[in-house]
Amino acid sequence: MVQSILIGVLLLSALGVIFVRKPVHACLCFLVTLLSLAALFLQLSAEFVAVLQVLVYAGAILVLFMFVIVLFQDAYLQIDRSAPKSFAPLLYGAIATLLGTLFYFGKDLVKLPAPQGLPANYGTVQALGEALYVQFFFPFEAITLLFLVAVVGAFYIGKKWT
Repeated sequence: MVQSILIGVLLLSALGVIFVRKPVHACLCFLVTLLSLAALFLQLSAEFVAVLQVLVYAGAILVLFMFVIVLFQDAYLQIDRSAPKSFAPLLYGAIATLLGTLFYFGKDLVKLPAPQGLPANYGTVQALGEALYVQFFFPFEAITLLFLVAVVGAFYIGKKWT
């Protein structure tokens, strides 16, 4: 019952991020989305991931979003003045693809086995560290390298050549 309520709040606030007109309101909806996701992690006995969700995303990333919103305060007003240039069949195609994907993969959710008991160290820092640095070492390092390349590329693109 609690998970259903959290999922409902999560979906409504995520839709609020998309459909709210003012950026500050969208940022507040994003905060509710992140907090409800952290509550879902708590329901799944992943306390460490829930704390990281609140500290890193709801704390640090959301503050950066607010700085950007303050930096571009009235940019959304200029967006409203211009006519939308999106192509309607592409939008309908994207919606059809999403619904088709949900239908295709949703039928497998019905066949999931009943949940069994969790291991004693499930959701702990030690279990997460073992998973990242022992079982999934190469993918973790590949993602780290990808982030490093993205940061260097962002600095290169953002540099002003004089």
